[in-house]
Amino acid sequence: MSDADSTMGWERIIRDMIARSTAFAPTEPGVYRMPCGNCYVDFFHAPDGTERWPVPGDERTYTRDTVAIARHSDHPWERMYTLAHAAAEIRRRATTAGTPVHVLINELTLIVDAEEAAENEEIARIARERPADSAEVPLADLARKFGIDLDEL
Repeated sequence: MSDADSTMGWERIIRDMIARSTAFAPTEPGVYRMPCGNCYVDFFHAPDGTERWPVPGDERTYTRDTVAIARHSDHPWERMYTLAHAAAEIRRRATTAGTPVHVLINELTLIVDAEEAAENEEIARIARERPADSAEVPLADLARKFGIDLDEL
């Protein structure tokens, strides 16, 4: 086999891989959690009609192919709520409750603050309870206290 044949073979394999990955990439604009569960991408159409796939914290703009290649697992893409969805939901709840929007936002903020404080207290409690020799506490037990199943990772 010549070098040219080998190169063409690898190129075909890579193109097939891209085609398989892009077949499951989102087609509706929105913010998505990628299949790895840790990365996010904002898919939208630019004014010139081209697709844009920016990744938060990265100044480059990606394409459908480059994002699809970056898939980290076979889990499905997960569409996330956008700020527009959140604003519409807050407006709907305020209207339904007959409450001014700013009052509802303050109430929601208090709930989030209380949840974060409870979570931080739980973390501090677990850290206080752990013996100096942390090898005595299995990682699976610690993860389970936080609702994490290590087998799913």
